[in-house]
Parts: sequence; C-alpha cells; structure tokens
Amino acid sequence: MPGVPADFRVPPGWPTPTDRWIRDNAFWQPPSSWTPIAGAAGAPEEWQFWVPNRLWSQTTGAYFRSIAIWARLSNWSGLVWLVALVSAAFLGYPPLLRIIALTAVAASIIFFIVHETLRARLSRRLLAHFAIVAAHGRLEKLTREYQRYLTAMA
Repeated sequence: MPGVPADFRVPPGWPTPTDRWIRDNAFWQPPSSWTPIAGAAGAPEEWQFWVPNRLWSQTTGAYFRSIAIWARLSNWSGLVWLVALVSAAFLGYPPLLRIIALTAVAASIIFFIVHETLRARLSRRLLAHFAIVAAHGRLEKLTREYQRYLTAMA
C-alpha cells in the first residue's frame, strides 16, 4: 500500500480489506473478538496484523539512530577484514594478519547480529506504540462520527 509504512496481514478466512480501510485503520490492532464480517472466524491468537515494509525504514529512521553505531561497527570491522585479507595475500599470509582478519570478521558478524536483534526489538516496540496511537485516533474518529450522526438525527 503506497504511503503506509506497514503491510496489513489478512487472517485466514477474512476478506481482503479495501485500500481506504487500510489507510483509515493503519496500525490498528483489532480486538481478539472483532471480525470484519458476521460469521468470519476470529484472528488466530497472537496474530501480527501489521508487518513493516520498505517504507518503514524511511519513515522511522530517526527512531533507529541510537542503534546505528552497531551497523557502523559491523561495516568497519568488515572493511578491516577485507584489508587484512588482501594484505595477507600480498605478504604471504603471516599469522598475525590471519588473526586480525579472523577477529575482524568475527567482530563484524557479532556487531551485525547485535544490530539486527536491537532493530527487531525496536520495531516491535514501535509497532505496539503505533497500535496504541492508532486505537486512540480510531476511537476519537468513531466518537466524532457518532456525534455527527446523533446531531443529524435530532
């Protein structure tokens, strides 16, 4: 969905929502008993309705600045590994350069794993936060619409 930084995952047996519904309800987590149509089965327990898409990283980049150091450390360690590997080839593979290369590649992998783990945790927290904000916004919208309805019917 263009403009929405997450994709809505439709539970089994549910109809595909319209683009407008997805935009109007972005990040809203339906209650466990809620179904889009009468007779539809509820979503499975622990169903994840929203998953980040490509736009997610562009729109939430500021939230991930605190963990960017781990990605940079991984990149720099990878560069050290590459330089040590190329240098070792020209110098006859001295043991010290092999140790430096192995240490650098191990560090790069560890830094990458740390970064991805922190990124996944932060994404889950952001999705939960956005779900709360979306539920609040949806409730306000429904209240306004109901008040308009009551006013129109009076």
